Amino acid sequence: MRKRVLFLNFKEVIKMSSSNIPFFSVVIPVYNSETYLEDCIKSIFAQSCQDFEIVLVDDESKDRSPEICDNWAREYPEKVRVIHQKNTGVYIAKRNGIKASNGRYIYVIDNDDLITSSEAFAKVKEVIEKEHCDLVVFNATDNIETGHLLCNIPFKNMEVFEGKRLSLIYDEYLRTKNLHHIWMMMFNREIFDWEYEYKEKQRMLRDGPFLILPIITNAKKVVYMQDTFYYWRVQNQNSASKHYDVLNFYKSVKCLHNRIAVCSKKWMFKSKNTNELIKSNYVTDICISAIKVRSIAEEAGISRIKFIKMLSNDEMFRKSYSLKNLGGQKKLVAFLLYHKQYFLVNALSSVAGLIKRR
Repeated sequence: MRKRVLFLNFKEVIKMSSSNIPFFSVVIPVYNSETYLEDCIKSIFAQSCQDFEIVLVDDESKDRSPEICDNWAREYPEKVRVIHQKNTGVYIAKRNGIKASNGRYIYVIDNDDLITSSEAFAKVKEVIEKEHCDLVVFNATDNIETGHLLCNIPFKNMEVFEGKRLSLIYDEYLRTKNLHHIWMMMFNREIFDWEYEYKEKQRMLRDGPFLILPIITNAKKVVYMQDTFYYWRVQNQNSASKHYDVLNFYKSVKCLHNRIAVCSKKWMFKSKNTNELIKSNYVTDICISAIKVRSIAEEAGISRIKFIKMLSNDEMFRKSYSLKNLGGQKKLVAFLLYHKQYFLVNALSSVAGLIKRR
């Protein structure tokens, strides 16, 4: 029999004790991950540093994931807590887990991935205690056997960013997706945006960069480690991060960039390229929306051409338009969008889909 879903009540969930605060809080949003969830949790319990708690946020899963969560909480009540909530999507699940956490530093991990090293927590804790930093960034792999890095972060091992050098963090966040993965970083709970509430009707599909933006904005000191501590698994098509459509992606992009506009005003240290990168970052996301226009379903209530026209006439896109900092395909898409070549954009999206299927 399926377990009844309990709705979140933070007054019941949050029970902090100043004498028993863990160093790390590991937040795991859970949705339909019965195949991988056990391995994910085991990789946390395999850590040599056991100074952690785990907050499992079951986002109304339809498989055995709620049962698996409860079993771990029952076996390790001093380590594991479970929140069963109404399905609201991965972004809200992550925020709810963070809000329910007690640890000094917070780590958010996807329910189908793994921590690859049993020394990960110990090494990060050592860096935090030595450098007194707010944020630690490390590497991830998408292939454990080859060790292929998921991101090519252009920083040196144990490089420290504070003061004027924080502009390098902001620019890397804007220029690439290297700093868009929250599971590649652990952060001080004091720099989380506790007061912010997401009030949009659609689900936030750019949850990583949306969560990370205020974290890098509030961080006074950041350290980069070259260690690869995370395995990003790509096989699970049922996990919480895999379900989105291009219409919601576009709406999420607009929400994200509205926040970038707000947060970037707080960046005391900007490079000569920062403002230009803010613009090209938005143009890039609009191009991604255009390239994915082929995914619009017939029942979406909007045609491909109408959606492309919407992108082309987007006020922020037209104000931000520039081909600088764009790759080849996106440069072409941006040019076609700006010059209202709707049918060519649609054709390009179809061709891109065919190439990807091959």
